[in-house]
Amino acid sequence: MRLVFIFFLSSFAFGQRIPNEWLGSYEGAMEIYNRKGLQQTVGVKFDLQILDRENYWSYNMSYIDLKNNSVVSTKAYKIVYKEEAKTFWMDEGDSLLIEMSFMGDCFFDHFELSGMFFNSLLCKENDDLIFTITGGQKKPTYTSPKIEEAESVVETMRVDFLQRVRLIKVQ
Repeated sequence: MRLVFIFFLSSFAFGQRIPNEWLGSYEGAMEIYNRKGLQQTVGVKFDLQILDRENYWSYNMSYIDLKNNSVVSTKAYKIVYKEEAKTFWMDEGDSLLIEMSFMGDCFFDHFELSGMFFNSLLCKENDDLIFTITGGQKKPTYTSPKIEEAESVVETMRVDFLQRVRLIKVQ
């Protein structure tokens, strides 16, 4: 029964365009945690703009050293909307594409790399954007006994890190 319910909910995912009210420049302070607690706070400048090409947006995130207000690095991505499949893709360049789901005024993605899983979330909350990324080792830390109605087990993976920032729109 549980699996049927999860499938039923996931069947409502649908594609659409990035709302215009999301576009613009934002700033915030990202907190970076591991299981021992807060490890670091870095400044973030985020810019989301529509490109001249239909269904393409630029997605740039710059990380700022708060001690001297200097840019440490900038990640430049593109978001592409595939009309025929009604799906969004984050294009990180070098042929690296990550599928994104847009539901409930949020972008979600889940991906795995080098034995780790990553989940990110970008949501609109009033005039702000909330960005969160979590992840950990892909190897299960616990496996449940077999669940008869599902004919399977549940495997859990511990979340080892959290990065989050409230991005406030720059006027």
